[in-house]
Amino acid sequence: MKKILYLVVFLVFGWSCSDFLEEDAQNLTYVNSIDDLDQVLIGEGYVVASYQERDKWNSSVPAWIHLLDDDVRFAGMGMAPDYSSCSAIYAWQRDPWKGGLTDDDLGARDNQAWSELYKHINALNIILYEAEEFKNEPDYNRIKGEAYFLRATYYWWLVNIYSKAYDVKTAEEEPGVPLKLSPFVEDYEEEGGFSRAKVAEVYEQIVADLKEAVRLLSGYERKSVYRASKEAARLFLSRVYLHMENYEGVINECDSLLQNNSYRLDDYTLLEDNLQSLITSYSPEVIFSQGGYRLRYFFGSDGYVRGDEIDWETATGMFYIPFVPYYGVSDDLIDAFNDDQLVPDQSKERDIRYKVGCCEVTDMTIFSVSVLPAKLKKWSDGGVSDCFTLRLAEAYLNKAEALAAVGREEEANQLWQELRRYRILEQEPVVLRGENLMAAIRTERRLEFNFEGFRWLDLRRYAVNSKYPQKKEITHIWLWQGNEELGTTGGQETYELAPYGEDPAWVFPIPADEHRLNTRFEFNEERNEREAVK
Repeated sequence: MKKILYLVVFLVFGWSCSDFLEEDAQNLTYVNSIDDLDQVLIGEGYVVASYQERDKWNSSVPAWIHLLDDDVRFAGMGMAPDYSSCSAIYAWQRDPWKGGLTDDDLGARDNQAWSELYKHINALNIILYEAEEFKNEPDYNRIKGEAYFLRATYYWWLVNIYSKAYDVKTAEEEPGVPLKLSPFVEDYEEEGGFSRAKVAEVYEQIVADLKEAVRLLSGYERKSVYRASKEAARLFLSRVYLHMENYEGVINECDSLLQNNSYRLDDYTLLEDNLQSLITSYSPEVIFSQGGYRLRYFFGSDGYVRGDEIDWETATGMFYIPFVPYYGVSDDLIDAFNDDQLVPDQSKERDIRYKVGCCEVTDMTIFSVSVLPAKLKKWSDGGVSDCFTLRLAEAYLNKAEALAAVGREEEANQLWQELRRYRILEQEPVVLRGENLMAAIRTERRLEFNFEGFRWLDLRRYAVNSKYPQKKEITHIWLWQGNEELGTTGGQETYELAPYGEDPAWVFPIPADEHRLNTRFEFNEERNEREAVK
């Protein structure tokens, strides 16, 4: 029997209960105007953009995605308990939420991304339903457009975290995530609970929501960098099309953005010193951002508190001593910044994204130098998210990749090098063709968007690309420090992730409760308990 209930508090899929709004927030029961509904949208539809969000690394769009790819390395020598460093995630363990590598009883946590993303989706479903009461209000289209945009992006993250990458050959067969689009609690208990829509179906819904967002938001000016706009919807749609290999769609959406004078590339070559932030909410190329800069949670700081602001001037001197574990820039990424095999002018000395966006930190306790990502130095510079910021630079590289894929190589060469003119000192032109051109554009994407939430998902989609497949194995090294009083010695272990398609750890496990309560759920391939290779 199907039960339909109206919501005072909302139930995520009808099986887990959560407060819909805080005590002092606007409850839907008391929505009497379009302005009330707008406040609910801000409070429950968006991820809060604030400095205080820095500790929420495990909620909604998860900051732990930075710990998975080949851009990161652990550099903290294990001075604090393992669980503080999320080492089980970093080493792609069977249960990434169970704790640390050396003690599985420490710091076990729940996988909150799944429930938090569906919590937002359910709130947006209700807002879309309630908006119909205000059809004649001037902001009716805007509120619905923002809600459609947000719902699309949350489904995007869900399907890319908990399902396989979109593969044109198998997307209609592979299980995605459940699609919940109604504002009501739906009880399918007698039918075995909810089931997973196919990957292709989820993508089709994302595309439909983004198209509707573009339509509804046309004619409205962006309210702030932290509110959705038609430009944000177009850019995100171009990203979705890129994963789907719908290259004409990518080109069309990017053309609409690049022909729009509302945004322009920031000229990094004009930055005066490496204490400035590369990316801020005031940048002329930042189109949208939501959420905190939670990447900072994984750094050490001279205040010894995880997530605190770092004094970068002191940190890059000779007396900075971090006492908590932190992650930094991998040697592999540093080598990419210094690889001039295809592009002669590529070097750490010329590339402002390295000179300003990365900072070398000296640890006097072990006399070593680590490199930390530092695109946003201080939240007060103009806070943006570490993995949910949309910039015009993406339109350049999305379109360049699409042009290269369809054989329009002259245009592709021109476009990606136009972006580099704003990033590289003394740029030298180069003409590349075929696989070399695609490789250069993908490398440029890595250098441009490192530690912004792109790399892990890009590596997945490259592996299944039908024209230029590219697979890569990833190696992570875990370090720990000895303790003379306890008689323990320091050391390191190496963990390897086989290329996408050869290792199930490229897909995250869906929370166990969902399988228990929904017997129709298809399981993801079980991940292995990963042993160190040396």
